[in-house]
Amino acid sequence: MQPSAKDLHENAKITFVGHATTLTEMSGVRILTDPLFRNNFRLLKRRSQLCTTSIGLDSIDAVVLSHMHFDHMDYPSLRMIPSHVPIIAPEGAGRYLKKKVAHDIVEMREGDSVRVGDVDIHATPSVHESGFYWPMWFSKKVLSYVFVGSRTVFFVGDTALFEDLADIGKRFNIDTAMLPVWGFGPYIRGDHMSPAEAAEALSMLSARTAIPIHWGTVHPIGPIWEKMSFLEEPPRVFSREAARIVPMTDVRILSPGESTVVGAPSTDKVYLRELGIESAITVSA
Repeated sequence: MQPSAKDLHENAKITFVGHATTLTEMSGVRILTDPLFRNNFRLLKRRSQLCTTSIGLDSIDAVVLSHMHFDHMDYPSLRMIPSHVPIIAPEGAGRYLKKKVAHDIVEMREGDSVRVGDVDIHATPSVHESGFYWPMWFSKKVLSYVFVGSRTVFFVGDTALFEDLADIGKRFNIDTAMLPVWGFGPYIRGDHMSPAEAAEALSMLSARTAIPIHWGTVHPIGPIWEKMSFLEEPPRVFSREAARIVPMTDVRILSPGESTVVGAPSTDKVYLRELGIESAITVSA
């Protein structure tokens, strides 16, 4: 069943493009997060190759960056997006980005908000230390974002589990949480959430729907990594843990390229399989 125009106006369509790249469409506004479209970058490789056409970059209304790690901030990918589209990023990011892209940069701090069309974008905290691969001159600020329109969607790029998540859940009454459930290698390093920790975060947020992200898309270069379990298991473990501790939450596992409409009653769930995980994700410029 395809969503009607009314469904998409009253609810929200979310596409998991891959890793932390997602597309939220609601209230006539299209928000792209942490765009990463390249096939090879910084000793990492996409599991599925990119071609062109499908996300519709010409009609994006805003880009949101959670932080300045290279798997979340990729300036060749940002350059694929029309320069009239504003980039919303943590405070201090503009100093670097303005040298690399022609877009307007809207810097945000925790507690700030900006309105894009009929959607309010609120900046909320994350806990994610820089790690050894974060250049010293980059901003080390890390944010999550709540999109408030016809529905309330919470996007988290990277974070460890922290107590303020419960306050975010109470303040915003979240319909859908897009939560990272892994990193990009066989082990969780630094301030990332494991699948079990992501399920605990979900219980703190009290979101009605959850979509696991930051899994199954990129891996270190080399054939040994391509068939390892960390590319498949994290969202399944997250779903099982969520079912155990927050059984009323609707967990929807989307492969890269898949979409779902959130906010509708569970009997009217719409899963739009656009591309399989082994297929090419497509992007139009």
